Amino acid sequence: MDTITRFLLDFFLVRNFSKFVRNRAQQLQTWLSNLKPFSWEVSLMLSLLSWFVVLILQEIYLKKFVSIFAWGFLIIGVDWALFGRTITIPLVGFRLRYAPWIAGAIACIALLTNDFIITDWRGALVSWPIVSAAFAGYSRFIASGFKWRLPDSTGRQDLVLLFLFAGLLSCWFQFHFMIQDILRLYPYLLTNDFDRSLFVVRLNPDRKPTSPAYPLLEVAEQVVREELAGKTWEEASTWLNSLNQPDTQAELSRQIVTQLYGDRLPREQQLWQITTETSQAATNSSSIDLTLRALWQGASSRPDGYAVKRSCTVQRSALSTPQTFADLQAQTQFGAQLTCQPAQEEQA
Repeated sequence: MDTITRFLLDFFLVRNFSKFVRNRAQQLQTWLSNLKPFSWEVSLMLSLLSWFVVLILQEIYLKKFVSIFAWGFLIIGVDWALFGRTITIPLVGFRLRYAPWIAGAIACIALLTNDFIITDWRGALVSWPIVSAAFAGYSRFIASGFKWRLPDSTGRQDLVLLFLFAGLLSCWFQFHFMIQDILRLYPYLLTNDFDRSLFVVRLNPDRKPTSPAYPLLEVAEQVVREELAGKTWEEASTWLNSLNQPDTQAELSRQIVTQLYGDRLPREQQLWQITTETSQAATNSSSIDLTLRALWQGASSRPDGYAVKRSCTVQRSALSTPQTFADLQAQTQFGAQLTCQPAQEEQA
């Protein structure tokens, strides 16, 4: 019984499937026979055929050559199929022809994939409004029967406004990428206040990155601590007093940058200046006050500039703890002990 049921099901399924295939084949034949040779459907079919040829070909140069026709037929077919169609933008009620924008996007992708004129996605996005404006404006130069004509004064005015608007969009896209490049090269700028900016908006105001001055001062403290290690108090005092000299400060800055970044020096670091200031402590004659300061010399939203300082104290201390009475009677060698406070922004 199960065998007979399975046979009947298979028979009717195959019969229905073959009938379905015949119906679809007849519909396709009817559709193809009614196609006009000069239509957007033919253009899209030629594009599909070209893409099929691209998949078959093995030679890279032949693939690129055939892909030019595939992209061309696709752009023509899409622009032709959507020509004159509009969408209404809510609230403002503005009717927008979206065919040029879609055709322009496809054209930019085609140029990008063939590495011709446009070489990256950034260039494709910046070029998109201009290319779309060209697709929106070419119809004003074509009369019925595909004859060349010059647009009238109203048409020329519309073309000027169209390309000005497209140029404005391209400029805004390019400006966005330029801001991102600047912020990537100079991360400190992200810590600035953008409330008064007319064109830069912080999407997440609660998230502010840490200023690069803080890791610079952390490394500066470490470098100073390494320099003081093993020195006697007299040697440490001499070295600390020399920190007020420009040459010593430059050498200290070089050590800090090398230890923090190695050979990969960011461009922003050229605008940071590490300075040191030493003075005799007012409360203790056997200690020296040391101020490590990171100064930003680039653009800033603060009119008085930006600086972060770290206050440190170098105190005289024994190089080693006496273990026996004989060690205690011997002359004790004194060294330098560094103690630093947390870094903080310096108020002007």
